[in-house]
Amino acid sequence: MLNLLYEKLKIPESCYLSRKIFKKHFYELDLNATDKKALSQDIEKITWAYTLKPETINISQYTDAEREYLEIAVIEVLLKSPKRRKRIGEIIQRAIPYPVLLIFVHADEAALNVAEKRINRSDSSKIMVEEVHETAWLAPEKADDWLHEFLNDFCITNFSFHNFYDFYQDMVQRIIALNCAIHTGRYHLSRNDQGCQETREKAAAFVVPSETSSRLEMLQELEKLQQERDETCNQAKKEKNLGTQVQLNTRIKQLTDRIEAIRAEL
Repeated sequence: MLNLLYEKLKIPESCYLSRKIFKKHFYELDLNATDKKALSQDIEKITWAYTLKPETINISQYTDAEREYLEIAVIEVLLKSPKRRKRIGEIIQRAIPYPVLLIFVHADEAALNVAEKRINRSDSSKIMVEEVHETAWLAPEKADDWLHEFLNDFCITNFSFHNFYDFYQDMVQRIIALNCAIHTGRYHLSRNDQGCQETREKAAAFVVPSETSSRLEMLQELEKLQQERDETCNQAKKEKNLGTQVQLNTRIKQLTDRIEAIRAEL
C-alpha cells in the first residue's frame, strides 16, 4: 500500500533518507497527559522517509516576512491505534519548524496530513502552525473514481518547481480538492489552483480572497452545516411536541438546501 503511494508520488531517489525519529523528540513540547499517552500508546514507529531540499531536488528555497520554506520533509507514522491521529498530527507539525507531508499508516490504509506555517510575529525565531489539512483514511490499492484521480494527480511532477512554498501549496490544494470530492463525488482543482505561477503572482497582488481560500471556507462551512443538520435530525427524532417538530424539520430543510448549494459550488 505504501509502495503504491510512493510510486504515485514519484519522489526522486536522491531525496530518500529513511531515518528513524525517536518519540522523545516530541516530549520537548508542552504536552498534556493525553498527548503523551497518544505518543506512547498509539505510535508504532516514526520514519523520516524523504527530505526535499535544494541539494536533493531542483527547487529553490522561499522566504518572505511571514514564511520560511527552506525544505520539505516526508514523514511516515506507523500507528498502533488510529483514534488520536488528528492530535498526533498537530503535535508533530508543531514540533517540526518546516513544511511536512505526514503519511499516517494503519492496517492497509494511509492518511495524508499537511500544515501551512508562518513565522511567529512576536518571535521571529519560531514557526507557528496556521492551518492543518488532512485526508480521511485512504486505501490506494482499492481506489476508484475520484480517489483514483487524486492519486494520479498527487504527484510531484504535477507540482510547481518554482520554489518550495509553491510546491507545498500545490500539495495542500490537492488535499483540499480531495476533501471536497468526498462531498461532491468528483475530484478537480479550482481554476486558480490550475493556473501558472505568473497568474498566481498577479492574483496575490490584489487584496481579495483567492478562489482557493474561498473554496476552503465553503468546505469548512459545509462540514459545520452537516454537523448541525445531524444534531437537528437527532433532536427532531426525540421531540414529542408537534409544533417544535415542525420548527426542527423546517430548519433541517434550510440546512439541506444550503448544503446542496455549497456542494454545487465546490
